[in-house]
This record gives sequence, C-alpha cells and structure tokens, in this order.
Amino acid sequence: MKKNSMCAGIAALLIVLCLAAVPALAASTGIAWERSLGGSGEEYAKSLQPTNDGGYIAVGDTASTDGDITVSYGMIDVWIAKLDASGEKEWEKTIGGSNDDHVTCIELMSDGTLLLSGYTWSHDGDFSDNHAGIAIWNMQINEEGSILWKGCYPGRSGSFAMDGKETPDGGMIMIGQSFSIPGDPMYHGGYDVLVVKTDQSANTTWERLLGGSGDDFGDNILPLPGGGYIAIGYTNSDDGDVSGNHGFYDAWLFRLDDAGNLLWQKCLGGSLHDEGREIFITPDGNFAVMGYTNSNDGDVSGNHGSFDYWWALVASDGAILSQKCFGGSDYDHAYDLEMTDNGNFVALGVSYSTDGDVSGNAGNGDFWAVEFDTTGAILWERCFGGSGLDRGQTIRPDPSAGGLFFLIGDSASTDKDVTGNHGGSDYWIVKVGGTEGLSADFKAEPVTGTAPLAVRFTDRSRGDPTWYIYEFGDGFRGMNQNPVHTYRKAGTYNVTLTVVKVNPETKRVEKDSVTKTGCIVVTKGSSVPFVSDFSATPTTGTAPLTVRFTDQSTGSPGYFLYEFGDGFKAMGANPVHTYRKPGTYTVTLTIMKVDKDMGKILRNTTSRTQMIVVAGQG
Repeated sequence: MKKNSMCAGIAALLIVLCLAAVPALAASTGIAWERSLGGSGEEYAKSLQPTNDGGYIAVGDTASTDGDITVSYGMIDVWIAKLDASGEKEWEKTIGGSNDDHVTCIELMSDGTLLLSGYTWSHDGDFSDNHAGIAIWNMQINEEGSILWKGCYPGRSGSFAMDGKETPDGGMIMIGQSFSIPGDPMYHGGYDVLVVKTDQSANTTWERLLGGSGDDFGDNILPLPGGGYIAIGYTNSDDGDVSGNHGFYDAWLFRLDDAGNLLWQKCLGGSLHDEGREIFITPDGNFAVMGYTNSNDGDVSGNHGSFDYWWALVASDGAILSQKCFGGSDYDHAYDLEMTDNGNFVALGVSYSTDGDVSGNAGNGDFWAVEFDTTGAILWERCFGGSGLDRGQTIRPDPSAGGLFFLIGDSASTDKDVTGNHGGSDYWIVKVGGTEGLSADFKAEPVTGTAPLAVRFTDRSRGDPTWYIYEFGDGFRGMNQNPVHTYRKAGTYNVTLTVVKVNPETKRVEKDSVTKTGCIVVTKGSSVPFVSDFSATPTTGTAPLTVRFTDQSTGSPGYFLYEFGDGFKAMGANPVHTYRKPGTYTVTLTIMKVDKDMGKILRNTTSRTQMIVVAGQG
C-alpha cells in the first residue's frame, strides 16, 4: 500500500513538472521575498532606495558588532547594506564616529549617486568636521558605497535632520528641527523647524527656523515644480509662524519660496495628537499628507479608536479637499506614503490592531500596508510580520515591475513572515508581489569555497509548497526541502528551485520557480600530493632490535601496509617491529585511499633500501 502511494505521488509530481504552461495566479499582496539583515544587537532601518543596477540600498542604524556588520565605530553607527535584485547582500558599510550617529533618509540623485541625510553626536571618524554638540549632516555616495563628499552643518546646537532632497539647481534642501540658544534672533522657543538650503558644493545658501513658542518638528520637504518648497511636520505652537492650532499637536503644512520665506501655513488636525509625516504632490498639483491621529474632531473624522493612520488631500492653497482615518481600535502609526501608477495611494507604518480596517496581525506590532483610492476607499490591506515587534518605515515602488513594492523597517520577529533574524531588532526588507500563495525562494550557505564544497540549501518559499525540486547546476537534483549538496568540481553554478502544490480551494496546480545565477562558486582545492613516506627509530643496533616506524605520508591516506624486509608485515600508520636476527633490511610502505571525486583508488609505495642494520651479539 505504501509503495503504491509513493508511486502515485511520484507520478503526480512528474505530471506537475510537465505543466509548464500553467498560468500564475495574480496577486499584488503576496511576499515575493523577504530578508533580515543585522547582528545580535539592535538595527533600525530607516529607508531603502532602488539602484540603477536593479538592486537596492538600505540604510539605518546599528549597535551590533557581529552578524552582517563587520565594522563598528562605537555606540550607534550608520549602516548601509547593498542588495542585488534577488535580495542577496552584495556589500555593507559602516559610517560613524565614537558617539551616536543616525541616518534618516536616502534619495537617488539625478546623476545616479545617492544622498544620505542624518544627524550625529560624534566629533571624530567620519564626522570629524562636527564642531557643535549635535549636527545635521549630508553625504553623497556612489552605488559601490564610496563616499564622494560629506559635510556637517552645525548651525545651531541640537539640530536633527529628518529629510533631504536634491533641488533643481543641483543643491540640496534639508528639514528637521533645532533647539537653539535663547537670544538667537531666528529662535521662537522650544524646538523649531529647521530648513537648510545648500548649493552644488554643499555650502549653506540659507537656513530658516520656523515655528512658535512651543515645539515644532519638520519631517518631509519637497521642491515644487514651479519653484519653492512644500513641507510637513507637526507642532503644538499657536503663535509666531503658526496659527490655527486645534489643540495639543497638529500636523503642520507650510510652503516656502525659493529664498526660504514662509508663503502660507496650515494646521491640520483635531483637539488631541496629530502628526504629519509624509507629503506627496499629486499629478493635479494637490498635496497628499500622511501621518497619524487620535483626534476625532476638527479636521478629523472616522477615528477607529486610539491612534489611526490619517490621510488628507489638500489643495495648493491649503484647503482640505478630503480626509480619511485608517486603522482599528489599537495603536496605528503611518510613516510613509507612495502613489501608484494608476493614481492610488499606498501607506505604510505599524499597526497593533486586530479589528476595524486591519486584518491578519501576527501579534505585538506588524508592518501594515494599505492601498486606497483618491476618495479614501480601501482597495487592499495587509499585515506583514511575526509575533515580535515589526515596524514599517518606508515604502518604495519597484521600478522594474509595475504594481510591486518594497517595504523596509525593523523587525524583532523570528516566525510567521519573518526569517533569518540575527537577534534583537533587524532590518527587515519585504518585496511585495509575485505569485499568489506560492513563491519560490531559498538561501545557500556557504556560496564559495574549494572543492569538494558541501552546501546547505534552506527553503524560504511562501505558500506552503508540497514538492521541492532543486537543480544544483552540476547535473544533479534534490527533492528535499532543505538539502545538502556537495560540489565535486570547480566552477560557477546556477541553482534553480521549483516548488509545486495543488491549491485545496481551486484544485488548480500551482508552480513557481526561482533561478539564482552564479549562486555557487567552487574553486579547485589546493593539490596535496599522495606520496608515501616514513621514518624509523633506531635504524641500527644489536639483535633483538625494536624499531618504531612513523608515517610521514601526504594526501591523507586511509590504508597503510609496512613490509619490514624480514618476512613480516604490519598494517597501521605507526607500527613497532622487533628484528630478531642480524642482517640488513629494506623496508617498504604502501598507502592507499578512495578518491570519491575521481572515482578510483589511489595507491603509492616507497621503499628504503638497507634502512635497518642489525648486528649480532658480541
């Protein structure tokens, strides 16, 4: 009965593998792949940027000294990781000094280089030009991670950069906040929004402090097509540059001209806590604002309880056109917003809710992505994560495939959607899209080495596959979920994993494959000659003479045969033999082993003529 079942299973699998024309089931919210990056300490990812070579660069902070992190400058450092198109790490780089260093964003510049912005407490290492207490900084790197230029802008004590963008004139615009010294003519009190404009050479063109007597924070700034800038943050002021506060903290939207002068401002929110975190310019010139709120009055309606994602569509003059709360009865914070090719919006953040608009939360907090149209109607939503705390920070469209997105944030989970956590909180990167319910993926370790190289393959597929077929690239296949395969010859090998299952609901066969080109690189091992050799002590004396033989062969033999010259033989690497009669004796050692790579038995013999001389008793 068992034999028949096994035969039937193999037959079914062979039929499945022939169904190459089976169409994939479309879905926009499946996980194509996910990666955890970090060490045993804490990593907090801030942003991700697709690169021109089809890969991705992730940036954030690290306190680790192990795992994926190879260099640490002390305390908290900036950590950059470059991934290829399939999500495998190509290189990593640590930037920092001996104190705390933070990065907040990465942007692709018009020349293909990358702009990083952040803030630092360090005064040495990569931030030796910091001559203040806390300074904001910019850095330009290429896609190989080389620093092209960097600069600190101390300006005022206690400055924090939260966003940086390239400007049409080739310079940069940065936004954040600063706690200045009383007596500064630009200082309003508490934290003020800080905006810094630089030229192409990173020299400061102008800077502005904006706000009132309370605390004012800047989070996101964009150059406008017709000139000037639009920015979003939040404030609890209601004087100075700020008016119209609804109570406690409001999202604060304001527009500047090219010289940094305030043209208009608008407080958005209700009587409780409202924050603006991201702004997007729509094709018709309006502003889409994303943040979170626990208000349910003023400009805000439809709150589900506690904090909700909050989206508002604002006209170019600051008038609110529409707004919508998204979430459940628990804590939901949105941190980023993107616009899709068809004019809809996708928001990302963290959700603790398990009701309302939120479904599928795995526990604690999850990445929560929600797509909605210009009226606020939800098109889809999904939680990504595990039972630990997972916080989404940035969402980016995939330039190589319409409808796909990348999510990045930090994760402390080790289950559900999350694999490969190194300990504590890791960067967690998710590619959203691919085959509905079934997506092939695997990890190989090690990926380089000398032959024979044993490689362990670990399945990371999605959708609960039933069958696994690995093609190792050297003519062999494996059908275990997590096989170990030994590469016997030098070469570069492409590895393909095909996963198959029958969908229990649709009864359709689902099949997905992934090929990793150049996945395994095997070099020729150092050639150690297979040569027999030995020594003997003593080699002269009177009978009876006891002699110890010591093997000195190379090539790791597995069989030893000594012929002592007096008619006796012995097996073993280091025998002891007693010569009973006077004479001169020639000793021979034969070694053998099975060479699995060559598929044959190796043999080598060495003879020592007149090696042992035994005299008679006098």
